[in-house]
Amino acid sequence: MRVALIAMLLAASCKQQPQPARQSGPGEVTEIAVTEKGFEPDRIRTAPGQQVTLRFTRKVAQTCADAVEVQGDPVRHMLPLNAPVEVKVTAPKSGQLAFACPMDMYRGTIVVVAQ
Repeated sequence: MRVALIAMLLAASCKQQPQPARQSGPGEVTEIAVTEKGFEPDRIRTAPGQQVTLRFTRKVAQTCADAVEVQGDPVRHMLPLNAPVEVKVTAPKSGQLAFACPMDMYRGTIVVVAQ
């Protein structure tokens, strides 16, 4: 009984806390670190139809996020260790645009917000 309670408390404390969304303005570059937790930040807010530049920097060697795929983009962008890679995308008029590692274990979203 005691062991089960301790295990439940440990599991609850290890849950990843949701990150606040990062706001991206016109002409800005949004820095995204690839860590053992995945993409940080994993939510970027932007205006409809705005071009967004995401600069990914992989900071850990052992991860399935050695590349990133953006919804609607046929290119798989390789992410070498400790080398920034810029990916330019255009936000849709509404809704969201997803990005993820090739195994779809780590995910992120560009969220369109009306201004």
